[in-house]
Amino acid sequence: MSVGAPAASALRPLVVKIGGAAGVDLENVCADVAELVQRGERVIVVNGGSDAGERLLGALGMERPEVTTANGNVVRLTYAPTLRALTMAWVGEVNKAVVLALLAKGVTALGLCGADGRVLTARRRPPLKLQTGDGRMRIDREHLAGEVSEVNTALLGTLLEGGYVPVVCPPAVTQEGVLVNVDADAVASALAAAVGARALVILSNVPGLLADPKDPATLVRASDDVQGCMALAGGRMRYKLEAVRRALEGGVPTAYVSASRVARPVFSALEEAGGTKFTLRERTGADAGA
Repeated sequence: MSVGAPAASALRPLVVKIGGAAGVDLENVCADVAELVQRGERVIVVNGGSDAGERLLGALGMERPEVTTANGNVVRLTYAPTLRALTMAWVGEVNKAVVLALLAKGVTALGLCGADGRVLTARRRPPLKLQTGDGRMRIDREHLAGEVSEVNTALLGTLLEGGYVPVVCPPAVTQEGVLVNVDADAVASALAAAVGARALVILSNVPGLLADPKDPATLVRASDDVQGCMALAGGRMRYKLEAVRRALEGGVPTAYVSASRVARPVFSALEEAGGTKFTLRERTGADAGA
């Protein structure tokens, strides 16, 4: 999952993912990142950009079609023209907004998309078998989606050693030099595992995992069974839990899913004052032998 090795350091970095949905409080998050850096922490920020991307697509009269795969899953397709527009939003708008917000707080931030320095290399997903309206199937070979396969930890380590806060966002790049859409939560998870992060904090416009999505009072405060929690998750929360699962299984000791629109959102998560804390259940002797 990594390229090279991060610069030697006793400090394990913290990875903070800022959600791309509407309602995320960027100023609050960046204020916390600035305070963490002032305390001597090493921080990597990952930004999404779903809201900005959809707004730009709408302004350009473009859309991402929803289709049904052969096994019944509904997916949104990304083609070259839409990915160019989404890249403008993710990299040109949101990533730079995060960088500027951090610079305003005295943090030397550096924005990167996955192609910059090949910080994120991805495997392109194979052609999709899709259902058509008349009950037939068709093969789509043009969609541009991928999974992060390598993280350039040497580059990230050099930046961290130099006192920079890397701000990383999709898209990623394939070995052949093709940009592909990758999920920002999955990016944060892959980065956290690759750099040996001390924790992953995923911030969004929801308070955490809710047993009842309509009732904030049903917040799940902690769990060591991410897979079991999948039954409670819907929509984008499933992506977040999958990212948490991969980070924990990749060696990250703790992951949090929490709200950005609270006072001191990163510290609220880390201090367990809000959000959901996830850890990996320790395997018993019987489990280990199974």
